[in-house]
Amino acid sequence: MLWSRYDVFLSYSRADAERVQPLLDELRRLGYRVFFDVQSIAPGEQWKKRLDRSIRGSRTLVLCWSEHAHGSDYIAFEYSRAEALHKPVFPWLLDRTPLPAMLEIQGINEPDGIKVAAALRPYLGWRLTRRHFVQAVVALLIAIAIAIPVWRKLNPPPPPAWGFQGQVTGLKTGLPISGVEVTLKLEDSKPHVALTDSHGVYTLQNLPAPRPDHIHLEFRKSGFAPEGDTISSSKTDFDPRLQEQP
Repeated sequence: MLWSRYDVFLSYSRADAERVQPLLDELRRLGYRVFFDVQSIAPGEQWKKRLDRSIRGSRTLVLCWSEHAHGSDYIAFEYSRAEALHKPVFPWLLDRTPLPAMLEIQGINEPDGIKVAAALRPYLGWRLTRRHFVQAVVALLIAIAIAIPVWRKLNPPPPPAWGFQGQVTGLKTGLPISGVEVTLKLEDSKPHVALTDSHGVYTLQNLPAPRPDHIHLEFRKSGFAPEGDTISSSKTDFDPRLQEQP
């Protein structure tokens, strides 16, 4: 179970309740959540179903084993169910009564419940509060990792701006012409204007997306005949030649 409810299911005989109480108190003092049937089952509940749910919802089972526990069908149900669910079972030996043959594990012989809690602590690991915090962080990271590509798919970024460049030269001289006014007209957009530099180079930058298939450029400068043409926007440049006027 990913989201356990208890750190420890405490399996014990009611006849041993007084001896078990110090272990219960110490585990809870250490911050572990413990299922203890006297306090954890409400009157009128079907105990077997409740125990089964609680064992499923517990990370471990501490079996308080004694002569009294040996004769209890309820306790036999609890530890056998934990074994079937592959829950770690930690026996605490309250007397010399042999453990059930199915539990091929070493029991704790310490009589003091507080010391038993200290001995169990390395095996119990993180408390549920810390485990749930880590699980919540992991779940959040997974959710973010899933959500980001979905969000990007539903909200694709706008197409990047684009630009265009070329060089204007004289038809007769072949020399660069500076100060030529270059105008690009796009649908649903104001005209974009640039001037050629001393090398006759013009640059139209940050043109709005989407990039059209074709663009129309117009070139004007006093002393030269106007020039214009519609070309493919996929061209890397457009180098017109202006006719000098007499």
